[in-house]
Amino acid sequence: MLFLNYVFLKVYKKFKIGTFTKKGTNFSGKITVFHRGGGKKKLYRIIDFYRRLNNFGLVCAINKDPNRSAFIGLILYDNGLYSNIILSDGLGLGTRIYSGDSPINTKGSAFALKDIPLFFVVNSIESRPFLGASLARSAGTGALLSSNLTDHVVLKMRSGWLVRVSKDCFASLGYVSNSLHNVQVYGKAGKRRGLGWRPTVRGVAMNPCDHPHGGGNGKTSPPSAPLSPWNKITKWRHSKNKKVDKLKRRLLKKK
Repeated sequence: MLFLNYVFLKVYKKFKIGTFTKKGTNFSGKITVFHRGGGKKKLYRIIDFYRRLNNFGLVCAINKDPNRSAFIGLILYDNGLYSNIILSDGLGLGTRIYSGDSPINTKGSAFALKDIPLFFVVNSIESRPFLGASLARSAGTGALLSSNLTDHVVLKMRSGWLVRVSKDCFASLGYVSNSLHNVQVYGKAGKRRGLGWRPTVRGVAMNPCDHPHGGGNGKTSPPSAPLSPWNKITKWRHSKNKKVDKLKRRLLKKK
């Protein structure tokens, strides 16, 4: 047991690298992202988003990654390789999973979407083959495989959006772990400061040079059409530009 602990510690060190903390400022020092800065130093954990090993693996350890909401698991594969993956819900220590081309319908296993039956829930989905998982990676999320076309499958995301993805893309079975992340109560301001979030100031409490709601004498209420700091209506309007979205889709089809 002591030997295994020693090996795990050695492996964990190899999967951690140093990163820069986000301050919300650009190259000239101007604030471009509000309410960010400070926070505790943290290391980045290298995650395997590809999982094309064609091997069985064993969940050896479960950890909380400070850079993501889901739990991560250290997997020891049958060929002796180690890797960190985003854990699916319901996986515990000692669970065996599969990563590769053969379809094995167990939670946490990863294989191509063409081999996954209809109406199964998947997570950690590749948007393009061999690009690495980029969809449905946060805690408690998953996508429903709603239809199977000739070259693509249609996934229904938690937001209600329908996404077309190639059949050769890889995905993991099940929902992402740590589904209770959204009901977590921080309890004190210091906890949020440790995570890198600074205090939020209301626009009406600012000066007119800092926010469209600022200025005036005494206490004032926000206008009937609330504005963002960049003087755009921030309520009752869609934030997504449909024209830009269509153009992006056309460019992706040409590629």
